[in-house]
Amino acid sequence: MSYTRSVKVVGLYLLRNEADIIETNLRHHFAVGIDEAIVIDNGSTDGTLELLATLTADMPIQLSSEVGPMYQEERVTRMARLATLQGADWLLPIDADEFWVGTGAPLRHVLEETPSEARLLVVELVNFVQSRDVLAAEPGCLASMSMTPARTFGPGGDLPRMVREEEIGFVEIRYTPKCVHRATSDVAVSKGNHYAGERGAAPTDRIICLHAPLRAFSTLTTKLDHGRRAFEDGVPGEASWHMKRWWQLARNGTLDREWEALSYQDGAITVGGQRRELVRDDRLCHTVTDVAPLVRTTAADVHNPTAAMPPAVGAYLLALDTVPGWLSMLDFRLLVELDRLQRHYGIGGDLFEIGTYLGKSAILLGHLARLAGERLTVCDVFEHIEHIDQESFLGFNHWYSGLTERAFLEQYQRFHTELPEIIVGASETIDVKQLDRARTCRLVHVDGGHRYDIVRADASTAQQLLSPGGIVAFGSISAPHFPGTALAVWELVLGRELTPLCLTGGKLYGTWDAGGVDWSAHIDEWVSRESDLGSEIHTLAGWPVRRVFAHGRPPVPAERLVRIPDLEDLPGGASAGEKRPSPSPIL
Repeated sequence: MSYTRSVKVVGLYLLRNEADIIETNLRHHFAVGIDEAIVIDNGSTDGTLELLATLTADMPIQLSSEVGPMYQEERVTRMARLATLQGADWLLPIDADEFWVGTGAPLRHVLEETPSEARLLVVELVNFVQSRDVLAAEPGCLASMSMTPARTFGPGGDLPRMVREEEIGFVEIRYTPKCVHRATSDVAVSKGNHYAGERGAAPTDRIICLHAPLRAFSTLTTKLDHGRRAFEDGVPGEASWHMKRWWQLARNGTLDREWEALSYQDGAITVGGQRRELVRDDRLCHTVTDVAPLVRTTAADVHNPTAAMPPAVGAYLLALDTVPGWLSMLDFRLLVELDRLQRHYGIGGDLFEIGTYLGKSAILLGHLARLAGERLTVCDVFEHIEHIDQESFLGFNHWYSGLTERAFLEQYQRFHTELPEIIVGASETIDVKQLDRARTCRLVHVDGGHRYDIVRADASTAQQLLSPGGIVAFGSISAPHFPGTALAVWELVLGRELTPLCLTGGKLYGTWDAGGVDWSAHIDEWVSRESDLGSEIHTLAGWPVRRVFAHGRPPVPAERLVRIPDLEDLPGGASAGEKRPSPSPIL
């Protein structure tokens, strides 16, 4: 039996949107045993890539940026083989929410003392549970993950049924063990780095993986997005069952109840209305506390627009580009904030959309309406071109070809189980009194016909629909091919009929009756909280109109990034990593 007394340990990271935790994770693992890290950022939008680029200045990190589907097995296997080529002895695939530690001896010492015959070490993983009041993932939130389940179940068995029938909570499931890999030219890392029965495996209790799977309510957002894609991609059977289940709960509006089964209050989770006791376990808290003085990342450095949103809403923000249409991320966020403010002031009422196309904005409005038990109504001509006037016909064919009611419903039902009320026809024929909707709405989105007289008619309809404190959002306000919209809306402002609140690249938000709320001050306060937003004041016809905009992140300097070679350019064969078993992450 032989031992290696001096080893090179490389951490392998595949990340997306982990800015709140990644510096803590890296500093911990550099402190306990890794010599280098190879990191692929998979299209983060919260500043993870930019943060990592700054960390390369004082940590030995090889950083790459690869957007698109995660392709976990292939990407991590590529990093593993590159590290092997560069002289690694041990490879540690690390998720951002995993903290590997040695038990009885430092992690590095355990690897140094492992017999060379061991091809990989099989390590148990312990799930930690977060406090129920931690809603947003921010630096430092791991400090309250001080509980673990008193009893765990699995892997194997009928776990999906037990969770669905609320016999156990998801956090009580025992995961399939994780692996530390010996560096070899043909090394291949399975999905999730879970043990899949490989030869040369040596189970060990001298290393343990401390896992923070749900460090805040907001972290469910990405899980829901994975679940949505699993549904739409037709992932078979029980594969990704837990994420598909969470997505279904979000669509049904019951995710808040699930959070009670995923987080603790007074030392217990609540499953099916019953308390299930947890036990105190401070190992993760102590682990992150040890490196806290070294961590520079603060809440002000992290901007994740989904963190302050209900996960079901945030999941749609992640899916925004998958729905055809013209709702920007900035307008999405502003609508969510205005909705929050209306709830804060007790301003209730239905939501109404004139011109819905394939539902890009209607899907969001449907979420906002459902949260308060309100109605959403949409109006569009859809495929009924007999309602299109001659002047608008060419533009309709160019911008809205393929629009049908069925196509709208197909998109809408990707995100909702309940449909909105639908009015098929020309918006200028809407009779608010006949609909019995006068002053029943708190938000009206107008983006229907763009001829001047149609927009004026739609504005009149919106004014009749809105109650005190109600807000109207006019779309296509700056589109050069729809000048009638700009003329009609700005004419209302010029005539001091409509009070403008703010302007974005595509919409103007205003009100006819503010309901006693200083909306402009609240918008200013919101912009000041969002580190990636800015505003400026334009005085227009005596009105101070705020233009809100998003700052573009400066590009990461090219010299901070490396390219991870393709499998065919690395030793070990092009398909070895792709043919390995892909077990469920927990079963």
